[in-house]
Amino acid sequence: MFVADGNGNITGGADDFSEGSAGVSSSLVSGVYAINNDGTGQIILNGLTLDITLVSSSKLYLIEDDFSLDAGGTADKQDTSATAAPPSGTFAFRMHVENASVPSASVGALTITTGSVIGKEDLLALGGTLSSPTLSGAFNAPVSFGRGTATLNDVSSLQFFYYVVGSGKFLLLSKDAGVIGTAQAEAQSGTPFATTSLSGSYAFGSKGDTAISLGGVNSAGRFSASNGTISAGVLDSVKDGATSNISFNAGTYTVDSTTGRVDVTLNASSSIHEIFYLVSSSRAFFLIDDSSKVEDGTLDLQQSSSFSNASLNGQFAFVMDGFDATTLKDRVGTLQADGNGRLTLNEVANAGGAISVPGPLSGTYSVSTNGRTTASISSLSSNLIFYLVSSNDAYIVQADSGTEISGIISKQQ
Repeated sequence: MFVADGNGNITGGADDFSEGSAGVSSSLVSGVYAINNDGTGQIILNGLTLDITLVSSSKLYLIEDDFSLDAGGTADKQDTSATAAPPSGTFAFRMHVENASVPSASVGALTITTGSVIGKEDLLALGGTLSSPTLSGAFNAPVSFGRGTATLNDVSSLQFFYYVVGSGKFLLLSKDAGVIGTAQAEAQSGTPFATTSLSGSYAFGSKGDTAISLGGVNSAGRFSASNGTISAGVLDSVKDGATSNISFNAGTYTVDSTTGRVDVTLNASSSIHEIFYLVSSSRAFFLIDDSSKVEDGTLDLQQSSSFSNASLNGQFAFVMDGFDATTLKDRVGTLQADGNGRLTLNEVANAGGAISVPGPLSGTYSVSTNGRTTASISSLSSNLIFYLVSSNDAYIVQADSGTEISGIISKQQ
């Protein structure tokens, strides 16, 4: 968390950093920042350099700009009126953890009452089988900056730092030595849930780990849901460098009225089992039940029943994170779409810690009525796939062999 004064100064904040087996290092931060007219810019915190692109005054995308270091992520404006107490209420969450070099992911729902936790999750470790443990634990009161400590107990006990974004959202970072993990939680709404709570067409993005590599699977897609039936599904995925485009035109689901847990079976070339936890009828976190990978993601209700090239029109902020055939790769910047099939991309790219700013890259795109968009951008990729949530937001996957790169785009406000 950092405090920006509107005049180029970072006047305070806190940073927790986790890498390898050493545990978390924590420090207070200060620094400077600069923003360009197009919303791109840079933040420097205690020597940590971040290249950023503003979505709005309340949200930004970022990558690290430091030699031999790579990272990509997002930042949301904090509601400081919610930072004096632990989170309270019922939240759906999504967590990805590497514990003793074994990746795992979980999705679930937890209720926090005066700092005490009860809940339910679905948990999958790489090479294992899906389990559904109960949750317990505690959230201690924040000390400063909406930052506090928490304990979550399922099949083991894990310690976390948490940061309050607002009354409806918080973030988690594992603090145990040898455990690398992050999570996000968002307040549930729409209870009691029913089969009709999942209804309409949804776009989604996900990523995860395989036995071959961390970050070895990246996906994006869409489907329609109605009365317990899944239809009109399509998925673009890159797993261990191999691309696939899969259709799933039949499937089923059931919804738990209390927790918002959705048990999904998709019928493609083989059966795919997934677990969703509803944030609301328009958003959910999900986990794919597959012992060969640990993949989790987010889905959002599409805001149109029919898309076209005109649906992608304006200037968008984007961030992409992953690796290509030679090195780690992160991108942040702006993407201009003219509504008629032409793109211009301006990016800062981090390739294994080497920063480049290649200048405007031109390209083309074509939007299908279901929101699946194919794009080609010179010197970057001829196989970018967007899945539109709306005319403002989309999930991206780079469907090139040998790559594992995905991300999000959002129209600048």
